[in-house]
Amino acid sequence: MDIGTILLIATIVAGILDALILVVGPKIENYERYSIIASFIGFIAATGTLLWMGTMIFLNQFQYEYVTQVTNIEASLLLKISALWAGQSGSLIFWTFLSFILYFGFRLLSRGYEDDKLVYRAAIIMVVSSVLVAVNALAADPFRLIEGIVPSDGHGLNPLLSTIWNVIHPPIIFIAYALILVPFSIKIAGFTLRSEERNKEPIPVINAYVRFTTVFAWLMLSAGIAIGGYWAYIVLGWGGYWAWDPVETTSLIPWLLLTAYYHARPIFRKNDVLRDSFLVMAYVTVIFATWVTRSGILNSVHGFGISIVSWTMLATLLFTLILGSLVTTYSGYRDMSDDETEEVFGFFKEKDIRLLSIKTAFIGLLIVAATSTVGVAYPAVFNLGMAILDPANLADNQIGIGIEFFQYGFYAACVFLVGSAFFCLKSRFLNNRVRLIIMLSLFTIGGIMAGLSVFGGAGPLPTNFWPANLLVLPAVGAIAFLVIAFVRQMIGKDKIVSTREIGRLMLHLGLIILLLGVFMSEHVVYESNAGFVENSVQEIAPGTYIQVTDINLQYWVNERDFNMVVTLQVIEIDSSNNSIIVGIGYAVITGNPDWNMITHQVYLQTNAFRDIFIAVTGFTLVAPNIYQVTVHTKILPLVSFVWLGAFLMISAMLPMFGIETQALLRAFKGKEKDLYEDIPEDSEELAVEN
Repeated sequence: MDIGTILLIATIVAGILDALILVVGPKIENYERYSIIASFIGFIAATGTLLWMGTMIFLNQFQYEYVTQVTNIEASLLLKISALWAGQSGSLIFWTFLSFILYFGFRLLSRGYEDDKLVYRAAIIMVVSSVLVAVNALAADPFRLIEGIVPSDGHGLNPLLSTIWNVIHPPIIFIAYALILVPFSIKIAGFTLRSEERNKEPIPVINAYVRFTTVFAWLMLSAGIAIGGYWAYIVLGWGGYWAWDPVETTSLIPWLLLTAYYHARPIFRKNDVLRDSFLVMAYVTVIFATWVTRSGILNSVHGFGISIVSWTMLATLLFTLILGSLVTTYSGYRDMSDDETEEVFGFFKEKDIRLLSIKTAFIGLLIVAATSTVGVAYPAVFNLGMAILDPANLADNQIGIGIEFFQYGFYAACVFLVGSAFFCLKSRFLNNRVRLIIMLSLFTIGGIMAGLSVFGGAGPLPTNFWPANLLVLPAVGAIAFLVIAFVRQMIGKDKIVSTREIGRLMLHLGLIILLLGVFMSEHVVYESNAGFVENSVQEIAPGTYIQVTDINLQYWVNERDFNMVVTLQVIEIDSSNNSIIVGIGYAVITGNPDWNMITHQVYLQTNAFRDIFIAVTGFTLVAPNIYQVTVHTKILPLVSFVWLGAFLMISAMLPMFGIETQALLRAFKGKEKDLYEDIPEDSEELAVEN
């Protein structure tokens, strides 16, 4: 048996042993010491497994099937690093390592509190969940040896993954996924206690750990999704940053639930079960997203095929879903008081306009989350049934939900999100009545534009999609209000309440800017597919032209083994009718014989207000040594707002991350004082004397 497999099994055994020690608990003398030793062994074994996998990759040990699949001798240092998580087996080992390091961190922070029921039960849940991730890694058989002749070189990464973005994006997402385990475990443990017990004298270091991991998970997930969208946009050449692909969509759901949790905190002050259930379900949807990726039952550009991991991850999902939903539901039913019932059913009985805006945004987030979940879960469950009942014909019987379902759910939610932005801040700039009149007026004009886009009318419209036209003007108005409110705070016209208030303003501003970028860029007005020969010029939009100046077929072996570089110019006509070359670049089309696929390197001519997306999708020989290339072009207005909005949102949460980091450090430094603060001084002196 390979060393890596032994280490992975040791990780699982240590985790199981730790769980058993905790379950038996006080029946074993010094059980806390044995448990912390077991958790340390699990952490060391998980670390060793990851290091062993990395060593095999860097030493080009091609007797391992996984190493052969993800790297080769010529791979650069960065591609070697990304090979650790580029495949299914490696990504599960990486996740196992993250889970066990977070669990060991929890045990270190909670030392001395082992007798506390919440700490005790949270440790059991956390280690069991970590073991389940490790079991999935073992099921993937990451250290399987190749039978027969060992190859002298590996296949290398898929050409679409051979990029710096593969070094950055996947680990960020997995770190976020692992971090959500902490609030999930601690909140579930709290739900097993009565309300008055879990909320009485909370342990500072545990509360700080939950807050820290939650905000850190939100930041990492936000960055991971944004980077993934940018990668898809500029490198993968899909023509867009978001396609509502099942794996994309399921990665969005935990982010939506974490964001909803931050909105639920001021809404459900009395009902902590409803508030914290979003943290519980966030981890459930993390497992759901992972299962979707590895199940092979949904068509996705990200996913793996059906394997044993499909079924072990399904078992993990069912366990997590049943545990989370049953404990949360039971706790909510058991502890709900009359005040909490009134808080739920009196949702809109709210005089505080700012809190009402938070509730409005909260509804929008729930609509997107529900649409995304149903849109992926329904076909997943149906296809799972086909995989069980008729596996031979699964490919023919698979179903999926059209992109229109997700789009309409998204735009319905945006009505709430954009509307709430007008009232999310306290400002003397406009009173609430004036804000309401402006908002309704902008939505009315937007409704007229939406009607014109459906039934036709004179004049150009912002997009070719009526829901986007409905929301463009309200989004512009919301951005204007938020920018003015921000400027007024900066120059002292409005009182600056706190750093959190500034962060909240930036967060809402970033969200609406991002949404406006989506409204304007997702449904393009100008798109074309045209044939070009060398030196030909064609208009792709009023006043905008493309010229192909050079077509260079660098080599040709067959239709899957070639490389062509096309040099392009983007030309615009100015107000004086002069032609101006605004961009010169290259679009590349390449055949990859080892992968039997064709890849595209697109050319983006970009400025602050629009991107021109240019890709060469094919070519034909029209005469000796003369080629005609097919050029696909899109003009995407305000797509830069998507990246600007994401940047502002992440930047807005950084101060909160700093605050929670400092709070965790302070709580850890003051831990000893907190542990013994309830012990009378005379009892300490008596203990010393004895």
